[in-house]
Amino acid sequence: MRSDMDEKRLAGVVLPLFSLRRNNDHGIGDLTALRQWIDWAADAHVGFLQLLPVNALGRDECPSPYSAISSVALEPLYLSLEPWTIPGLEERVFNETGDTLPWEQPSGPDLVDYPKVRFWKMWILRGAWNNFKTKPEYECIMPKFREWVKEQGSWLEDFVCFQILCDLFGTEIWWHWPEQDPARAKAIAADYEEEKDFARWLQWLCEKQWEFIRIYADERNVKLMGDIPIGVSLSSADVFFERHLFDTEWCGGAPAEGSYAEDPFTAKWGQNWGIPLYRWDVMAQDNFAWWRRRVKYCTKIFSMYRIDHILGFYRIYSFPWKPTENGVFLPLSPDQAAQRTGGRLPGFKPRGDDNAADRNMNLADGDLYLRLLLSAAPGVSVVGEDLGCVPDYVRPNMRQLDIPGFKIPHWEIKADGTITSGKEYHECSFAAFGTHDFETIMQTWNDSYAKIERARKLGLWENGSPKTPSSPEQENIVRQAEDGARLLKWFADFSGMQPETCLSYWNQEIKTAMYNALFRSRSRYAAILWPALFGINKRLNIPGTTGGTNWRERMPFKAVEACGMPQTAWLRTIIDESGRTPLQGEDAIRALKESSKRLFPKITVNNERFLKRMLMWPNGKTL
Repeated sequence: MRSDMDEKRLAGVVLPLFSLRRNNDHGIGDLTALRQWIDWAADAHVGFLQLLPVNALGRDECPSPYSAISSVALEPLYLSLEPWTIPGLEERVFNETGDTLPWEQPSGPDLVDYPKVRFWKMWILRGAWNNFKTKPEYECIMPKFREWVKEQGSWLEDFVCFQILCDLFGTEIWWHWPEQDPARAKAIAADYEEEKDFARWLQWLCEKQWEFIRIYADERNVKLMGDIPIGVSLSSADVFFERHLFDTEWCGGAPAEGSYAEDPFTAKWGQNWGIPLYRWDVMAQDNFAWWRRRVKYCTKIFSMYRIDHILGFYRIYSFPWKPTENGVFLPLSPDQAAQRTGGRLPGFKPRGDDNAADRNMNLADGDLYLRLLLSAAPGVSVVGEDLGCVPDYVRPNMRQLDIPGFKIPHWEIKADGTITSGKEYHECSFAAFGTHDFETIMQTWNDSYAKIERARKLGLWENGSPKTPSSPEQENIVRQAEDGARLLKWFADFSGMQPETCLSYWNQEIKTAMYNALFRSRSRYAAILWPALFGINKRLNIPGTTGGTNWRERMPFKAVEACGMPQTAWLRTIIDESGRTPLQGEDAIRALKESSKRLFPKITVNNERFLKRMLMWPNGKTL
């Protein structure tokens, strides 16, 4: 049951960790940079910072955070490399140092260079590990590390063994390894105890740094929003060592919707993510311990989380081939594809929505699994990304479970062709003009207006109306202009702009009207992506594609610089005028008391002095 304190509407910023920047950040956003952005958020009255998944990444040049190699292990690249955060790191290491060749140093002012960053940070961390394990001044800390290792259970040993085997066999694709038996593979890894210990130590550092950041964010009354993807990578420690929990014959994904011109396979067949399906019946035998563990570790560091592709808990679109074979199947017809797969074709698993009985079973499954997730971390706020082909039973069920789903304004179109007002949104919702998979709203707007401008310059558009085309080419131009005008009309109606205001490329007046309307909606949460906030036309990911700039875009400024930027003052005004200012003062203390019952069970929550010390005002002074 939600309390009145929980009903506060909040505004957030989508801020992937890899995008952050600070002085001496070693080529990628880290947890010190995140701490600085938490201060920025508190000053700007931002209620939550939405991060993407932070679990251990693969070794690709552009690794996707949604294809982690562990459901629990954290990514060490995000560690802050400062002496006060790493026991054993005895002095600051600057990435401008002349000790190494330029090609060995992390580089790229605009994009993360993952291979170089990994080489650089692992070199520094390995030196710190050698100090930690050999120097007497760290002897008092070593028992704490050893005790932590004992407390972790099987996931940690599986993960460190998996990393050793990846290095030994030269690939994370475990089905290409010469040894497929998990027990024998683990015996091989046993000969590399020193490397395993280093990997354990990195995970210990990750958890400790994240726990500090979580407490710091709570002090500043800024929620950190994590992300639990629907799946894990097929090339993961989980799948290799706990194979009985996964169906590796099928790969989860999403059906084709015809809207991804960037990728012909996705437009024709859908998105093949390559993630294995779950054997839910097997997971039920130990009361879904794998899922409970996954949620437990996520909520140790995040006060709220997003479930990516929540639709997959009801039924998931699945492919009978791996993504590496997409190119083979792209030109084939369904009949030709079926001949290659023994009659199997992509479709929903375990069943579709073709009849009432199947829909009821899908609803029952989704309800059961989502209740499981909620029970694994009571009191933690959960949001569900429910975009795509959404069955009619999903969103009512999500509202019943108090899981806000997404509201993308220009996708909320009524039967009569008009856009839904934000005042009509259900309170249990999350409003945004897009996710990290979308092109920027600035780009969407400008593309629409450019279609109108093209028709106008050719004499095919006048006074807001099309003129009769005289050729198929002109007919296509007019059709595109009508599509652009329709979208801009929806945006005008949603934001209360006059039609003539919309007949322009994206500008500050349009931006203010659009986000005023979004943040004033009834939705419990409303969010803006950092490129949209700071007027930077960069896309974070293009679905169905790999490489390029995906998951690599970095901010061109630091949090301390952003504090004085006009976009920050603009955001704070929008938030305050929309009634989304986070709780402050005594109200924040009462809310902190409630969260303290779960976060600090050994501390008396009535200890007012303790709570006041924890709570920081935006100006940095304690109460």
